Amino acid sequence: MGPVRQALREATRDIHERLDRAAVLRPLTSPSITVEEYRDALIALHGFNAPIERALGERALGERAPGEGAERLDLLRADLADLGVDADTLPVAGALPALDGVPARLAARYVLDGSAHGGRAMLPNVTRALGFDATRGARFLASAGIDMTGRWKALLARLESDLEAPESAQAACATAVALFAALEVWLDGLAAKAA
Repeated sequence: MGPVRQALREATRDIHERLDRAAVLRPLTSPSITVEEYRDALIALHGFNAPIERALGERALGERAPGEGAERLDLLRADLADLGVDADTLPVAGALPALDGVPARLAARYVLDGSAHGGRAMLPNVTRALGFDATRGARFLASAGIDMTGRWKALLARLESDLEAPESAQAACATAVALFAALEVWLDGLAAKAA
């Protein structure tokens, strides 16, 4: 593991562990997950992912590799439609950190694409409990049709090459922590509304 990836993992470890216990996301690992809990988790994830993907998409095309980015958001929107939810009507997280500069954008990709690995780990449980899979209802968790392994390897290589300067790595770590903190605030707000 390269030094930048190691720094990102260490910087986000504590908040990442707290997010693993978030009430709205916890059912994703439960064998007794209900359709309602699954829908609520996808709505929460959409509310976080959508504004970040939108911000990343507003950057100059030369800063993104072809095919990089919002395909997973499209899958999430399709899954929500399968559940009878119009993604265009959903609220989204606010107070996200600015994603200007290469370190911030790479940190955002690290956060979003890193979550794809967790999604794939949750997929078998969701499939067993609810019958959703990579063709219907759980495309987002499956990253259906996307080479996430190849994308992740390419991202890790970029982290090490583009962020080799200590100040760049520090900026990426700060953005990753700020994004996870924004997710935590977003999820806590949703839980408070549901209570």
